[in-house]
Amino acid sequence: MDYNESLIRDPVPKALTRFAIPLLLANLLQILYSTVDMWIVGRFASTADVSAISTASMLLYVITVTIAGLSTGLTVNVGQFAGARRHRDISRVVGCAIVLFAVIAVGLTIPLLAFSGQIVHLLNAPAESISQTKSYLFICCCGIVFITGYNVVTCILRGIGDSKSPLICVIVSSVVNIIADYILVKVFHMGAAGAALATIGSQLISFVVALTCLIVKKSIVLHREDVHLSREWCGSIARIGIPISLQEFLVSLSFVLITRVINDFGVAASAAGGIAEKTLNIACMPTIAFSAAVSTMAAQNIGAGQPKRARQSMWTGVFICLVITTAFCCFTFFRGDALIRLFTKDPDVIENGRLYVRFYAFDQMMLSFVFIMNAYFNACGHSVFTMVHSLITTFLLRVPMTILFGRMAGATMMHIGIPAPVSSLVSIIICLVFLAYLKKKDSTPESLKN
Repeated sequence: MDYNESLIRDPVPKALTRFAIPLLLANLLQILYSTVDMWIVGRFASTADVSAISTASMLLYVITVTIAGLSTGLTVNVGQFAGARRHRDISRVVGCAIVLFAVIAVGLTIPLLAFSGQIVHLLNAPAESISQTKSYLFICCCGIVFITGYNVVTCILRGIGDSKSPLICVIVSSVVNIIADYILVKVFHMGAAGAALATIGSQLISFVVALTCLIVKKSIVLHREDVHLSREWCGSIARIGIPISLQEFLVSLSFVLITRVINDFGVAASAAGGIAEKTLNIACMPTIAFSAAVSTMAAQNIGAGQPKRARQSMWTGVFICLVITTAFCCFTFFRGDALIRLFTKDPDVIENGRLYVRFYAFDQMMLSFVFIMNAYFNACGHSVFTMVHSLITTFLLRVPMTILFGRMAGATMMHIGIPAPVSSLVSIIICLVFLAYLKKKDSTPESLKN
């Protein structure tokens, strides 16, 4: 088996950055072809089509991050086993994951397709965009199997220290997505439905290319007898993955609730909210990439018996991401309208988007701490803590504040963007307290421990 040993041997900044850069490029390309949907539809279709993608994308985001959260349990297991050189256990946990996630994918797809119409009404889609939202959601739900398969394969690759193969997958699928978007939306005037078809086509290609990379590189040796549901290995994945998945599901569900509040401001605000989310997601890409890198690096070093090096990878990731996001957020605060203009010419949408990102942008700086520290805690096996503190700040602070601000007299989209950085700041404080607790616990003499 061919593992990347630089994560447990090379200098931390060098190893972490070298591993994170392909992940960052892959994430940027993923957000690119997601953003291309919005840009092409915004330029060559109607505001209702843009609103449809904004509304339906929130639910699809919920599904994607829920699957990704659960599959993080696979990444941590593979990473720890790779660091400890436990090759046979990697085969066992991967074989179990193949069956487990296949069941999950089918279990999600069937009800979502059956009740897609009712779901659109629950999302509070503006009346002008209900038809387009139904089409976009139904078509994209057909690609859940591909999303799940891609996540599983890339989690295996990241766990063993391969961040370059996922980049290759995304490059290929991005090119296909952009070409298909242009043809289906501009040439054939299919609007949101065309963008959805282009998206699931690119998802299929991502999965096929990722699987091909795993097979051709022979990164792991999979034994046929390991491909079955096992209580031991399902439990090993679930102990880490379920808290993360539940956290991602509920936190992303909060975005759906916030989208409902935004939709009450009208179709222009709905479109602006979707465009703003796409724009700010770009700022968050370095943080997402480095958090994935920290998760793998910390897991491998914990498996290799190097906990101090694992903690060093966390602080290195925080520093790098904070430098990047600070520059972006300062620009967004003063010239957020310039970013929104890249996607639409509608003056109402531009103004609503400018107001929304003005303070919301600072959430990206806060997430430099929250995401990276959560990745470290997850690698250490403390995924229950990351779930608890995220749910507390989301449902006791962000959602109530958003609803309250949305109902205030004279409220604008600017007020809707304030709760995000506030709740993330509280998360940082909770994480720092927990980190101090862990350090104190680790430094306690054995004779004083229970």
